[in-house]
Amino acid sequence: MALLFVLLFLGAGGAWLLARRRRRAAVAPLDPRRRAEVLERLRGTVLRDWAAEAEKRGLTPDVRQPRLLHTQWAPAPPELSDGTTRGLTGSTADVAGLVESFTALVPRRLVVIGPAGSGKSTLLLLMLLELCRAPEDEAGPGPVPVLFTLGSYDPRRDLLDWLAQRLAAEYPGVGSAEVAGDLLRGGHVLPCLDGLDEIPRRRLARVLTRVQRAFSSGLPVILACRTEEYERALAAGPVLYRASVTEARELAFPHVLAYLRDSLGRGGPAHADWADLLGRLEHGWGVLEDEVRTARLRGEPVTAPSWSLLGAASGRWGDTALTKRWAAQVEAAGEPSGPARQASPELLAALGEALTSPLTAALFTDLYGHPDADASFGQLLRSDPGQVRAAVLDNAVRVLFDHRLTPESWPDARRHLAFLARHLERTDRTELAWWELTDAVHHAVYGVLLGLLAAVAGGVTTASAVGARDGVLAAVQLGLAGLATGTLVSWLGPERVGSWLDRALHRLTSSEDPERGRRGEARFERLSTALAVAGPMGGVLSVLAALQDGPAAGLLGGLVFGLLFGVPAGMLGAGGPVRGPRWFRRGTGFWRRVRGGAGTGAAAGAVLGLLFWAVLRAASSPAASNWEELNRGTYVVASSLAFALVCAVLGALSGFLKWLQAPAPADDSTSPHVLLRGDRRLVAGWAVAIAALLGLAMARIMAADAEGAGRVVEGAALLVVVALWVPLAVRTWPRYVVARCWLWLRGDLPRDLMGFLEHAHRVSALRQTGGVYQFRHKDVQDHLSRTRGQTVRR
Repeated sequence: MALLFVLLFLGAGGAWLLARRRRRAAVAPLDPRRRAEVLERLRGTVLRDWAAEAEKRGLTPDVRQPRLLHTQWAPAPPELSDGTTRGLTGSTADVAGLVESFTALVPRRLVVIGPAGSGKSTLLLLMLLELCRAPEDEAGPGPVPVLFTLGSYDPRRDLLDWLAQRLAAEYPGVGSAEVAGDLLRGGHVLPCLDGLDEIPRRRLARVLTRVQRAFSSGLPVILACRTEEYERALAAGPVLYRASVTEARELAFPHVLAYLRDSLGRGGPAHADWADLLGRLEHGWGVLEDEVRTARLRGEPVTAPSWSLLGAASGRWGDTALTKRWAAQVEAAGEPSGPARQASPELLAALGEALTSPLTAALFTDLYGHPDADASFGQLLRSDPGQVRAAVLDNAVRVLFDHRLTPESWPDARRHLAFLARHLERTDRTELAWWELTDAVHHAVYGVLLGLLAAVAGGVTTASAVGARDGVLAAVQLGLAGLATGTLVSWLGPERVGSWLDRALHRLTSSEDPERGRRGEARFERLSTALAVAGPMGGVLSVLAALQDGPAAGLLGGLVFGLLFGVPAGMLGAGGPVRGPRWFRRGTGFWRRVRGGAGTGAAAGAVLGLLFWAVLRAASSPAASNWEELNRGTYVVASSLAFALVCAVLGALSGFLKWLQAPAPADDSTSPHVLLRGDRRLVAGWAVAIAALLGLAMARIMAADAEGAGRVVEGAALLVVVALWVPLAVRTWPRYVVARCWLWLRGDLPRDLMGFLEHAHRVSALRQTGGVYQFRHKDVQDHLSRTRGQTVRR
């Protein structure tokens, strides 16, 4: 009779939990008024965050830099478009005109192409800001532009689902990933896709295929891509149907010279040397214009003046009559005593061609205005003409990281950033996220640390309660289980393991495709995390205990310790960083989350109580003194209710922790520091909850048991170990702390890593995109990854 009751209760409880999960999965779409409010709030947040970033990147005029470097854009050749829509024409000096032309497109689909460093990312950022400021037209406000960097995108995932998840994570005012997906699929958000330049070539074709599939229905989008990669993708078919393709044009060299002279200023170290070099470049450009004009009069097939006609950078120097005449005139007109007299005509031509790249021109301005400018000048003049762009990059990196990063405070800045660049290259990433720094530490480090903590917990508690011999045995068993669990979870990643289990549970409970079910959101996040920890922990302990005490005892011990570590881990939850808790404000869903967690916990606890009774009954024999008591219905009910009560409390705490992970107010900016603080607060809130629970349990034992006071050591050890073990196993902030300390001890990173990264961002060594940092350009990252950082001593 008792067994029949158990089966009926398990079936009813499982059905109730599944029905509750499915009700939660059905999220009502936004009504028009609510959608308009969300979009308006999103527009304001995007404008505020990216306006500040544009100012830090020097894209807005100020007193120190009144002149900006404007790039030119024109329609791409016909073979790079489908012929249905003409590309945009204009300049970043008139972004409003470019945006007006873009908004007139039907549909609003733009592809921006150009070589590396041609200003594609800058154009996307400036157009994003102008679109946010643009007034409403007769049809109302247009879609809200949001910049996405595809460098970390995995093409095995659906692109729109990934964009929705990123949108919800970086702009929590939008709501859930499902709401963000509805906004994207409804055309209310304009994705500005950047970062294709940073994707490895072996993965780029699949990413472009995903782009084609995601936007095949005519959704608005802006895509930036290198010309070479775009041409290669077009060989397999159109990337975006009915898209306007716009290509970067070479910078007008007189404009570049004016920009460089304004940046040079009126004084500073080696000012006369650099001024003389710019004067020789200006003279060489004037000679080139005269030669092109004369060649045209002679009927020679010469295009507009361009440094590339001389072929110095491409290795074709001296092949044409034009090149020979130009070199002879530059040599004849040169000042034999000038500071730049070492610059050969071939080097001048190669440098002039390199400076028509916006990236190289911007980096060139970093070479002067610092105490070591004369060294940069000499190294540049001694460089090989075919490697002049690399020489500019090398000197700019040296100046940037050895001088502007405050050598007194960060003497090893270049070495630290070189390590981070190599780490990004090894992991095929361009986004420097603090929570992914754990990949720079071998997973065995986390496994050993978790094993030691578990061994301490088992050894101290068992030795205090039973004896030293049993304490050693328990330390070995728990240490091995902790080592195996920690190594496995760290190797695969707690978030990835939880995601696998989440998809498996979703397949068992629903016929819906788990990849499309809720568009990237976890359905069984807490349960998946609990299983990811309890499974290997309980499994290893079951095997070890079974070898000594038999299968039944091993199964019971594995279940108990699996629950001991798995339930707290499920309460905390795995996953990426959170923006931080929303404090007590109306509409944050505090009581709803707590009530829901308590209800789910009570139902799950009742089921666990029945399972505990079943295992206990299987481990006992009819000869046992409590056999009759175990088979009574009242005992079954009492076991179920006791577990239900405990799990209801745990569920309420889980709801509280879930509330702590709710998005911060929409007016809070997403930054690496905000995400770090949010995850730290989440772990702290969890630790307080666990301390309160175990503290109450210890007080209860001390009050009911005459020997309870002697068990304080056991409870305290268990409390400390659980409070350290579980966050280290599943959360990002504790693992980041371990990685940062380990890498600091090795000398790879500074002790105050976040302070160092924030300072690097302030001096434009890094740029910030949401909650991650990036190097100023992929070329800078590549250059640093190939060098061993040097220490600057002052």
